[in-house]
Amino acid sequence: MATQTETQRKVAAQKAAATRRANEAKRRRSAQKAAETRARAEQSRLKALALQAQRVADTAVGAAVSGGEKVADTVKPLRSQTELRREAQRLQRRATTNLRKVERRGATTRKQAVRATKRQRDHALRTLRRNRREAERAVQDVERRFEDTTEGLLRRAETTVK
Repeated sequence: MATQTETQRKVAAQKAAATRRANEAKRRRSAQKAAETRARAEQSRLKALALQAQRVADTAVGAAVSGGEKVADTVKPLRSQTELRREAQRLQRRATTNLRKVERRGATTRKQAVRATKRQRDHALRTLRRNRREAERAVQDVERRFEDTTEGLLRRAETTVK
């Protein structure tokens, strides 16, 4: 390896010093950026907490306002006798209408149940009749075969006796 001259050593030292300074500056910038990011993240968390607290408060206030409006709307038609009578008639009509709807629905359901029961009964009767017919046919076949066999045996016996 060749030896370096004094000038070459100075140049190399200056270059190394410059690299160290650049690296140190990069590290400083990186640390500063990380600190800023941490600060922003902390701010974001605080903002999120503040928004959640605000939502809770808004919900409570909104519920109170809605409740007040409902009470006002409920009491409003009851201010005079005429309005009270009208409201009572309106509620009675609504109750009558709802009663008719429920009655119709009950009748519809009952009719569907009756139809389904009749269908099941008819199916069971058809199956019963079919099974009875098949059993009667089987019995007739057995009777016919028995008669044929007995007649054949009687003929043989008569021919054997003659």
